[in-house]
Amino acid sequence: MFGKLIEVARQVRRNEGFKNTFSSLARLSLHARQRLNGDYFAIEIRANSGFFSVMQIVLFVLLYCDEKHLTPLISARRGSYGDAQGKIDWLAECFDNVAPFNVPAASRRLRTSFVRDLGQLGFRRYESGLTLERASALFLSNYRPSASIRAEVDGVRQRLGIGASTLGVHFRGTDKKLEAHTIEWDEFCRMVERTLADEPQLTSIFVSSDEQPFLDFFANWGFAVPVRVAPATLLATGEKPVHFSGHPGLAIGREALVACLLLASCGYLMKTPSYLSAWSKIFNPSLPVKLAVPPRQNAFWFPDSQIWAEQQKRAGDMASPDMQAPQSGTPFAETRSTA
Repeated sequence: MFGKLIEVARQVRRNEGFKNTFSSLARLSLHARQRLNGDYFAIEIRANSGFFSVMQIVLFVLLYCDEKHLTPLISARRGSYGDAQGKIDWLAECFDNVAPFNVPAASRRLRTSFVRDLGQLGFRRYESGLTLERASALFLSNYRPSASIRAEVDGVRQRLGIGASTLGVHFRGTDKKLEAHTIEWDEFCRMVERTLADEPQLTSIFVSSDEQPFLDFFANWGFAVPVRVAPATLLATGEKPVHFSGHPGLAIGREALVACLLLASCGYLMKTPSYLSAWSKIFNPSLPVKLAVPPRQNAFWFPDSQIWAEQQKRAGDMASPDMQAPQSGTPFAETRSTA
């Protein structure tokens, strides 16, 4: 009984309508404060959420600034991935800012607003009509993974032989059942087998997951092609997500980004709903992606919402009502030419 109450509380906390109402006053105050900055929009993210849910905030701030012709000044401190003192901008540790902009004069006073989620910004409206191509072009014109992360990704790719003939597989476990329809491990493995049969150019598998038991099950399934497991060491504890499992913040953020970029390096991606693997499509918009199951209607969020909609359109099938969206090349290729 107590467990059911906790799950209901979690669902309420995740409900966008609830968060929107709760955050309305803070949102009005934030935007009033930012208008005092003129043509700059200065945001510091302090989020206790998944790495790529934070990247969603970054993406939507970029969309807002592009629409309003503002210069975004985005940092990320504290929270799940920063240090307790807030000295390290972990966004700057993971990404280089490649967008040219006018640095504000030292004498100019800019007001920075602190946010923990999209509800404080009111930017969920950008979900409607946002395409993967648009999101990819905008993000990659502003950010690229840092040189050390690109070097790490290239090293793992070469060591494991990840490339165009690799089927990338990502299974998001732990608490994701609250946001996505579930699938049994054996059924998921059979879907992977069918994908290999349909795509004979795929001669190896690269698998990533936050659950060690799933990785063990998958590696022992007996696929007809070699299986290479992502070199992650910081995994979930029971049903607690990785970012709530007591691991060092900067380390788990780096592992998440590396895993996403490795999946983006594959020739095809088979996945369950997850911001992490969905962002592989942002880094590599030409990557073919198949979602094994859809997100739930109350969590039908971009990019997986767009991936699922495009998949359903290709299949020519109508999804069941609870699977419908609510009414309302190579990874970082462009960064290599500038490296």
